[in-house]
Amino acid sequence: MDKNFKLLSKEVTEKNITYSFLWFKLVLKNPNFVDELEIETKKAIKIQNSYDLKPLRQTKKLILFLTPANIKICGGVMSIYSLCETSRKISSNSLCILSTYPNEKYTYSSNEKFPNKELIYRFSQIVNNCKKLEELIVHIPDYYAKDFYKSLTSRDIKFLKSIKKLHLNIMNQNIELMPEPEELKDLYKLTNNITQTVAHNRYATQEVCDKWQIPTHLFSVNIDSSKYKSYPFEEKEKNIVVSPDRHKDKGKIIGKMREKFPDFNYITVQNMTFPEYMDLIARSYFTVSFGEGMDGYFIQPSSVGSVGITVYNNKFFPDASWKDLFNVYESYEMMADKILNDLEAMLNDKKLYEQTSNAVNIKLSQVYSAKSYNNNLKRFYENKYDFYPLIKKREN
Repeated sequence: MDKNFKLLSKEVTEKNITYSFLWFKLVLKNPNFVDELEIETKKAIKIQNSYDLKPLRQTKKLILFLTPANIKICGGVMSIYSLCETSRKISSNSLCILSTYPNEKYTYSSNEKFPNKELIYRFSQIVNNCKKLEELIVHIPDYYAKDFYKSLTSRDIKFLKSIKKLHLNIMNQNIELMPEPEELKDLYKLTNNITQTVAHNRYATQEVCDKWQIPTHLFSVNIDSSKYKSYPFEEKEKNIVVSPDRHKDKGKIIGKMREKFPDFNYITVQNMTFPEYMDLIARSYFTVSFGEGMDGYFIQPSSVGSVGITVYNNKFFPDASWKDLFNVYESYEMMADKILNDLEAMLNDKKLYEQTSNAVNIKLSQVYSAKSYNNNLKRFYENKYDFYPLIKKREN
């Protein structure tokens, strides 16, 4: 018999304690584990139950945005809140609200991570109270769309099928997270009125529309950083902010920067509110993105007079002209090779630093505007979509 063999063993993790005896296993909850989300959820449910539900009971038209309970701040979540707020202004005859996913273990009643005034509902509150509902638009985050139907109870399904005009819209905010067409077949058990809205100009195309075989429309994003303070070049702190994304070249590139600029602080974005984050990048010289490229870690620094560094990604940038910017590299290999000299050049030349920041703002103004953002949403609610499938073929 193996000397290391144990008749009875015990394994302790953060959440569980597992006892093993021969081929038997007993898994118990670790009494020392504190589920913070569960505690927050209990408090949130009490608050949600105190909401005035009269608007839900009276409305005939509801626009519902689904949002995850375990993620309170990221670009996608913030854009959902913005879309809900703007939809409310555009669709004055509709009730526009946010809710966490159907039958999810966790929920929350408000989001303190960034400025907003939204109340967050549970999906069950919609099912239980919207008895006069004639029209419902449900905006579903891309990655969750494949699980939406599976998460519903029979009562939820009956409720959704009872609505005269049910419209399911998939918010395709990241083309890499969008489920494949065959993964969305369950949605047709609820309705044939299914669309997708995309967040980036790059994949607002006929090709994307034809692949998913559903009407496709550009929602875009609303970039407004006017409320956040900028700091002049002379007042910036020796910080290099780093996105929390994982990438195989991240350690190597950050290591090189530490050697070249040892007197700088290297701060990974985590556990901070959006105002705290915006103040940090405004005070810092640089922010480096290791994510999708055309993201907040690249865009937002320029909006507060700083410089974001990124790598071009043809799935998200509007076009190849963005590669001409001084702070956009064609590849991570090029970033590793050039970033040290480029950072040093900008630190030694205030004019170059400011030109680099301003060049991003000029490009952004050509792509994003509050007017086009509002018009895009208005056309969506008028059922005037950008693209329709040229040849629609779908197997039930």
